[in-house]
Amino acid sequence: MSNTGIQYVVVAESGAGNPRNDTASIVALKDGRLMLVWHKYEEGPGGGSDFGLCRIYSKTSADGGITWDGERMLVDVSPGDHNVQAPGLSRLPSGDLLLHCLRGHHGASSSSMILFRSSDEGETWQEAGAIWERSAGQWLQGGANHMNVLSNGRLLLPYHFGTGHQGGQHNTISCFLSDDDGVNWRRASTVLDLPMRGAMEASVAEGDGGQLLMSIRTQLGAVFLSRSEDYGETWSMPQTSGLHAPESCTCLRRIPGTCDLVLFYNASKYDPTRHHYGLRTPLTAALSRDGGATWSKVGDIETGPYEYMNVNCMMTEKGDALLTYAKVEDPQLIRRDPALPFQRKGMDLCLALIDREWFGG
Repeated sequence: MSNTGIQYVVVAESGAGNPRNDTASIVALKDGRLMLVWHKYEEGPGGGSDFGLCRIYSKTSADGGITWDGERMLVDVSPGDHNVQAPGLSRLPSGDLLLHCLRGHHGASSSSMILFRSSDEGETWQEAGAIWERSAGQWLQGGANHMNVLSNGRLLLPYHFGTGHQGGQHNTISCFLSDDDGVNWRRASTVLDLPMRGAMEASVAEGDGGQLLMSIRTQLGAVFLSRSEDYGETWSMPQTSGLHAPESCTCLRRIPGTCDLVLFYNASKYDPTRHHYGLRTPLTAALSRDGGATWSKVGDIETGPYEYMNVNCMMTEKGDALLTYAKVEDPQLIRRDPALPFQRKGMDLCLALIDREWFGG
């Protein structure tokens, strides 16, 4: 599609033997290149479902994200697990890189969030322990695969969790915190809950003075928000943002050099007759200049008969956005038949390079 101020890139295209690519994270390297990680699926019993076989891969870009090469596998699946998924890259206060990713254990009712550290800009990685291991119930980040490095040096990892099988469990949100560069982790005291399937796939942005805002995936027809005044120790009761949305992942970021917050989400209305309670199109950005109290729509990044999901965003110092997301045809929209069964075939990992000016003054 054409959209002034946005360039579109397919980072990893699905194809024979590779039904799905998504859930990416980007970090800037010290030599000016970008490094991207994502989970890459292979054909197998689970296909491209959340429980299919996937591993963690990386690519690099020397031209600001326009082209990507140097594909290599970083993390392999462990024997007996169904996959390793949802990688996130962070630049630690020490200068090292930290990679976190989730091992999905057999049965989809237990997981481990494992860590790898690199002191040579991603050339080599060393195991660095785990945030949690062998959870009782499925704990995960899902498509919101981001770790916050806060202004006081604290690392904050939002996650959601429940008991039972991932597909049917009721979910609640909390955060893991580290104050020693990711060596030790503890859970925040607050647990956030909402009706129906619960609270899921949290995304966090930091404002002034350690104030944090969290956006939440729900089945309630809107993006919900929660606030923290103490660097993520405690959180307020979630309230609606007023932005209509289906059950889908969001991404919340602060534009560097400003107090403006930008929220990436699917701007479609609640529809209980559809899977995930509505369309995952369009992919939209909204802006708040008052700390998330009110929001105005900036524009649609992508529209069409697709699902746009599992969004993540790296903001440059200039305020440009590198927005990664999955894109897959929605057969009910393609064929204009809402009675067709829910299915996904051929999920591509895409990147939108968004100029700072696109977000407005």
